[in-house]
Amino acid sequence: MTIKVPEHEINNPTENDPYEVEKCSKWIDACNLNKVCLQFPDNLLPDSAQIALRLEKLINKKVYILGDTSCGSCCVDEITAQHINADGIIHFGHACLNPTGRLPVFHVLPKTEIEINDVINKFKSNFEDKSKRILFFYDVAYAYKIECIQASLRPFYKNLIFTSLNCTSNVEFTDMKDVSSIIFLGRSFMLENNFKIEEYEAFFLGSGEKTFTTLAISIPAKKWYYFENNTVIESQALNTPWLKRRKFLVEKLKDAKVVGIVVATLGIKDYLKILTMIKNILKEKKKKSYILSVGKINPMKLANFPEIDVFVVISCPENEVFDSREFFKPILTPYEVELAFNNSRDICTKYCMDFRQILPGGLNYVDFKAAADSDISLLTGKLRNCDENLCADKMNVLAIKDSGVVAIGKAGAEFLHNRSWKGVEQRLGKDAVHSAQIGRSGLPNSYDSEPSTQTK
Repeated sequence: MTIKVPEHEINNPTENDPYEVEKCSKWIDACNLNKVCLQFPDNLLPDSAQIALRLEKLINKKVYILGDTSCGSCCVDEITAQHINADGIIHFGHACLNPTGRLPVFHVLPKTEIEINDVINKFKSNFEDKSKRILFFYDVAYAYKIECIQASLRPFYKNLIFTSLNCTSNVEFTDMKDVSSIIFLGRSFMLENNFKIEEYEAFFLGSGEKTFTTLAISIPAKKWYYFENNTVIESQALNTPWLKRRKFLVEKLKDAKVVGIVVATLGIKDYLKILTMIKNILKEKKKKSYILSVGKINPMKLANFPEIDVFVVISCPENEVFDSREFFKPILTPYEVELAFNNSRDICTKYCMDFRQILPGGLNYVDFKAAADSDISLLTGKLRNCDENLCADKMNVLAIKDSGVVAIGKAGAEFLHNRSWKGVEQRLGKDAVHSAQIGRSGLPNSYDSEPSTQTK
C-alpha cells in the first residue's frame, strides 16, 4: 500500500497528485502554521526532497523532513518534530490513526487501485439478506473510494453503517465529524439506538493482515469478513493459535519476578497514564519492574537485559512485535497485564490491543481487583503468591548492606550478584602496586603473545 508516482509527475504536478501538495498547503494556511515537518516512511524518502521543495514554493515557508522515525512509520513522530519546535506535522503513507496530544496532524493517505464494481458485487452476493446490521470498515488506502461505494450500497442496505477515520486527511469524506461516536483503533462509528456491537456483522475492505487482525480481535462483532483477491473471506480471529500462545504468555507473566516495561511510543496520547497504571499493578503484586525506552524494538536490544523475565510493551496496536517469535523473553501487551492480575477482567469475545481502551473512561475499562489468594502455576506446578502477606509488613524495614553487595533485593541486583563475572573490580588493597605494562596486541582470535602465533 505505497504511494508510487512517476518522476515527471513530481516535477510537473497534475490534478492526480498522490502526494496532495495543494491540500497540504491549504491545511497549513488554514491552521496558520509556521514550522511544519513532513514525515515519510522509508519507501517514500527518495521523493521527500522534491515534495518538500514543491510545498515550500506554495507556502513560501521552510519545511522539514522527518526520516528514520523513533518508533514506527505508521505513528506520528511528535518527539522528533519537537526537536525543532515544529507546530504541525504532515504524515504520508499508511497510518495507524492513533491520536496525538501535542501537535496538529494532517494525513496524506495512500491510494491503492481497486475495482469498485467488484467490491459492490461481491458484497451483495455475500450479504443477500438486506436487513442485516453491518459495520463497514476499510483500509486507509481505500478511503478515497468509500464515497462511491457508500452511494452504491446505501439504497439497498438500510442498516449498513460506514465507519469514519478519526483524523484530518486528504480524503475529507471519510474524516470523523461527530465527537460523540464510538472510536476503535482510529475508526469511529455510531450504532443505532438500543443495539450493541455484538448484534452487527463486520466487513473490512482490505487484506487480512495486521490492520484487519487488530480490528477483528478488538471489536466483538458477530462475524468478521475481509475482501482480498476479489474474494470475501470469513475470519475467526479469536479461534487461532495466536490467541492460545497469548494465554500461555499470560501465565509466564504470572510466574515472572522481574518485569520490564518497554515504552515503544512517545507520541500516542495517554501513554504515560498506561505506564503509571502498569507500574501500580505490578507493585500491588509485589513484582519488581524496570522502565525501558529503546525506540524501535528488536531482539538484540532486549537481549541486553537478561535479568528481566518478561517484557510489557506500550506501543502502537499495529506493532508486529506481538506476533514475533524471535525474542528471547515473552512480549506482552498492557491488556494482558490486566488479564493476569485483575480479577475483574475476564477474556471474552474481544482482545483489546489499544491500551487507551482499558484506561479510566475507556470502552473496556474495569476497576482493578487484585487476587489475594495463592494459586498454582500452570507452567511449573509450584505455589504462587504464598509469601506476599507474610512480607507485606516488612517492606519498610532497614537492611544492613554487606561489603561487596551492590544492592539488596530480588531483582536485577541479585541477578548481577550471582553472576560469575561482574565487570572490572578495583580490588583496593588486595593486589600489589606495580607500574603500567603493555597489554595484548593483535586480533582477539589470535593475540601476538599466544604461543601458536609466535610459532607461525
